[in-house]
Amino acid sequence: MSSLPTPFPNIDVSEDYNPAIRLFGKRFISEQTILEFMVEFLAIIFSPKWIGEQEISAPLPSMRQIKDWPDGVELKYKPPIKLNLKLLAFLGSSRIDGRHGVHEQQFRKLHQTMEDAITCNYNKQEAITFLEEFLSGFQGVGFNRAWCAQTFYPISASLLTQETIWNETKARKQEPLNWFYSIENFQTYYSRTKHNFMARGGELLYLQLCNVFRSDEVGLKSLAAQLGFNPDEADIEQLFQSLQERMPRLKGMHTEPFDRLIDFIESLDTETHEQINQKDQMLSCEWCSQDSWPEGYMFAVELKRLLSARLDSIDRLELLMTGCSLQVLRSLCAQSMRYHMAAVNSKCPLGYAWIFSAANSSLQQRRVSHRNLQVIQHMIQNSLRIDPLQINAGNGPRTETSYYREADNKYGHKLLLSLGKKLGIIAPYKGPGARFIMT
Repeated sequence: MSSLPTPFPNIDVSEDYNPAIRLFGKRFISEQTILEFMVEFLAIIFSPKWIGEQEISAPLPSMRQIKDWPDGVELKYKPPIKLNLKLLAFLGSSRIDGRHGVHEQQFRKLHQTMEDAITCNYNKQEAITFLEEFLSGFQGVGFNRAWCAQTFYPISASLLTQETIWNETKARKQEPLNWFYSIENFQTYYSRTKHNFMARGGELLYLQLCNVFRSDEVGLKSLAAQLGFNPDEADIEQLFQSLQERMPRLKGMHTEPFDRLIDFIESLDTETHEQINQKDQMLSCEWCSQDSWPEGYMFAVELKRLLSARLDSIDRLELLMTGCSLQVLRSLCAQSMRYHMAAVNSKCPLGYAWIFSAANSSLQQRRVSHRNLQVIQHMIQNSLRIDPLQINAGNGPRTETSYYREADNKYGHKLLLSLGKKLGIIAPYKGPGARFIMT
């Protein structure tokens, strides 16, 4: 294609000079873990959301809101910050150099408050220790991070929280007087908008999903026929209604007592919770490419099938986690094919194919799969070097070379390779001869 991708929502993206961000959307990056793609996606689904002044309490905006999305307006959402919960769950097992005296101070206060609240005859200290160990069992990722930057495995929506990073350098230069001083100056001592770990990949997946329901219905039905999807999956209204009704299943089933426990722990210090969860502290989603509706449609159908299947909560989350990561890989390949090799006549619906080899396949089969992976990586690398993207990168405040180095290493073909290895569909993890593998 001879022009840059059009963003959805239609916001100003003139300062996005990195060619990979400008091609794929803002943003898929290698630093985001497999779990955190899913957690960020779920956080948007189950948080209050706004398009301009319109509040959205359902998992998705209405069809009318999606179709009439105003130009220049971002989606905003507000997941909670739960520092009391994270202190009890993660401080004891966190990096010692990631703790500060004020964290220990609040940790002791929460212990005492909880001890005072326990009315049974059981040993109170043992009960609290057991509770800490129980909560730490829901640690999902971030074992080497400071306690507040770690992420829960979202067995319940009550464990979905904002990324919160302790600013260690700032705290060393300007020591907080006590816990409440650090909370009153929350923007100084903590960061909630760096997107280091919740790096916007989940936001992009959510926007792709919304983008599907403003796409051309004739084109969607044609794609559904190519893919062999069911008639109800080719009906955009039915697909939307199915997702809207069934997405609450991802919230967690039979977790009411657990959710009450989480609320109780956060309420041990209501002043902290209220101070850091003020009404104006919303996050803004960025954008995806309008062209991504075909792969977004495939993701929507996969999600609909996942929500319709009879699965327990853990199995459903595990499959969703895999599905979110596969959607990232699919998006990289489909958009690259669309812009680099648009004129190629392919029988594949999205224009590309992954050739898998079995773990015990022949040397020839392994070589075919290895060569296929090389071709896919080469396609992604070349797609970032089409003329419009090069011109756009050349207009940025940094050198074009630095933008391309970053694009290749963090957002492009190396992201495909690293994420595929983490998923287990590319092997070996280290060494030459990487190929697609189906175990």
